[in-house]
Amino acid sequence: MPASRVLAPDAVPQTTRNRPRRWPEHWPLTVALVGFPLWWIAGLSGVIAILAAVPMAVQLARRRRVFVPPGFGWWVLFLVCVVVGVLTLWADAPGAVPGGGASRLMVWGYRVAWYVACTIALLWAANSDPRSVSERRVFQLFGWMFVVTAAGGLLGVLAPTLELRSLVELFLPGGLRSNSLVRGIVHPGVADIQTVLGRPEARPKAPFAFANSWGANISLYLPFFLVAWLKQGRRWQRLAAPLVLAVAAMPIVYSLNRGLWASLGLGAAFVVARQVVRGNVVAIVGTALVGGIAVAAFLVSPLSDLVGERLENQHSNDRRGQLLSQTVSSTFEGSPVIGFGSTRDVQGSFASIAGASTPECPACGVPPLGTQGHIWLVIFSQGFLGTFLFLAFFVTSLWRTWRCRTTIETVCTCLLLFFALQMWVYDTLGMPLFTIMLTIGLVWRSQHPDETPYRGPRRRTLQRMVRDAWEARRVYAAAVAIGILVAGIAVVRQPQESVARTSVLLAPSPVYLTTAIVKASALPRDITIDTEAALVFSAAARDAAASGPTGAEDALTDRIRVTAAPRTRVLNIDVRSTDPRRAEAESRSLTERYLELRRDYLEKRRDQMLEGLRDRLAQMDLSAGGPDDTEELSADVRAREREAIDSAINNLILTSTTAGEVVRANTAVEVRKPMGVLVASGIILGITVAAVLSVLAPRVVQAVSRPRLRRRRRP
Repeated sequence: MPASRVLAPDAVPQTTRNRPRRWPEHWPLTVALVGFPLWWIAGLSGVIAILAAVPMAVQLARRRRVFVPPGFGWWVLFLVCVVVGVLTLWADAPGAVPGGGASRLMVWGYRVAWYVACTIALLWAANSDPRSVSERRVFQLFGWMFVVTAAGGLLGVLAPTLELRSLVELFLPGGLRSNSLVRGIVHPGVADIQTVLGRPEARPKAPFAFANSWGANISLYLPFFLVAWLKQGRRWQRLAAPLVLAVAAMPIVYSLNRGLWASLGLGAAFVVARQVVRGNVVAIVGTALVGGIAVAAFLVSPLSDLVGERLENQHSNDRRGQLLSQTVSSTFEGSPVIGFGSTRDVQGSFASIAGASTPECPACGVPPLGTQGHIWLVIFSQGFLGTFLFLAFFVTSLWRTWRCRTTIETVCTCLLLFFALQMWVYDTLGMPLFTIMLTIGLVWRSQHPDETPYRGPRRRTLQRMVRDAWEARRVYAAAVAIGILVAGIAVVRQPQESVARTSVLLAPSPVYLTTAIVKASALPRDITIDTEAALVFSAAARDAAASGPTGAEDALTDRIRVTAAPRTRVLNIDVRSTDPRRAEAESRSLTERYLELRRDYLEKRRDQMLEGLRDRLAQMDLSAGGPDDTEELSADVRAREREAIDSAINNLILTSTTAGEVVRANTAVEVRKPMGVLVASGIILGITVAAVLSVLAPRVVQAVSRPRLRRRRRP
């Protein structure tokens, strides 16, 4: 008898009856998606995927080998950028509000948790057992999510003011509940009331936190629904699918979501293109017929008018374009390699340096830098290097699926096309990215049916990646040390600057005569905080304030920064210089010169107004007693007009010409050097260079990592 068949005396073979039962491998995903409506009511819909990633990670940890898909190295380097970005959280970004509190770290941690959860979902799906986590099961789960999302959207259309108080809200401290991000996550609401068309309109968002998130998710769940219910579904699902699609059409239109509409149009074009390539005439004719019927039904319905009205109101394009331009320029100027770790609030608004959102006008403010699209978040938070790594991973994934040889490849290609469009307009970090990463893992698993953990080894494993990185630790350590050294030299060689601030409380604009007495063209222009800021930068003000050789006033322009407290008339004039005393002197001189110029302008305008009114009185005296002045009513009219002009002259004489007063003149303080940005840039550049060397020159890395042992000489 072979030795392998010999049992120990105390060994009892386990049968099916006494074998301990284990939960099926798919249970984390099933619990998260099937119970999603309950998680939304409980206030956990924004973190349920993160929580589901924990048991997924436990299942991966139990495996002897965790295999990774091709291109995973790009994603690992991107995650390193995200983690290293914590060093840049308190760096001041150009054009953003300086400083920051602990909430910035909380937002960064929330995004890191989502990135980690998406990474775990990718590895979990790629290493899952096809018998438990089958493609059919995943299609059914995400098809169910389409039904849930459509039902939530319909609820947002029918009852847009419905709000619930979740269980999580009951246990959160008041400080966290007041945070806008936390409240959006844990407070269940069915719609956002926005004035997109010039009037309040309800944009559905249930069961998600934001209306744009609803649009991104329902478009990504649609391919799963079509496959699970129409192609692979049971009879009742095939009969109910057209009804579900008809119900979903209403909130899709009422969402006023152009990104969603563009995604659906791209999906339709993708389906037609696939049928044309395959030469399937029957499918092409059927698709055209169904599409024509749907378009005709849409055009005769009231929904077509709503879509046309939305396309005519493109008012958000200008503000979005300005924000994205400032996002890129701020990153390029302040931290092009590693970014700023997280978003930043914009200083002022695009309409005024003192602009900000109010309860009456939420749209008066500007969204933070790094929002309005996932790609802009990556650019601002992880810099241009992180953006390259981010895009490289998804381009690699699309390259492996674009042939669409199987159903899962077709669905994944469709999702990646949607993502390529939506990442420019949607913040897809959340359930959209979770869905995409899990689908990429399933595609890779389906492409290697003979190399699953149950049928044979594969080439690349997570354990091997960690082992290779550990063996090359000397190369990584040397590269990181060189990067930090270069960053330290840059910090030391950068001159220490100081900034002096002078705050001016602007006086209210002078009250001049009404247009009934003086023509509108003769009135002086309105004095606003933005016109005052422009006057500070004028050549006349800079010439008097600049200290130094000829041309110093031009250099002073680059060292001046004028800001204002939101919704106030307090103007802050900052002047930077390597000499603290010079900064204080130039700030003081610039402020004094500005106030003097404004006072001279107001006095000149007052004198012009007085001269015009006095000329008016002289003309009235000359015309009195003329040939046309025969009616007694004319004298009464002239008397009233003379009285009004005399009163206006007295008011003008008594009107103050003071532009404002200095309320605070701070001493110069040292400006923090961007040490965090430079050190983080040096670290990530060193890690990237070491990783590239490990791939392109593995022998060199091995030679450095494994030095030869010197032979001992014999005595």
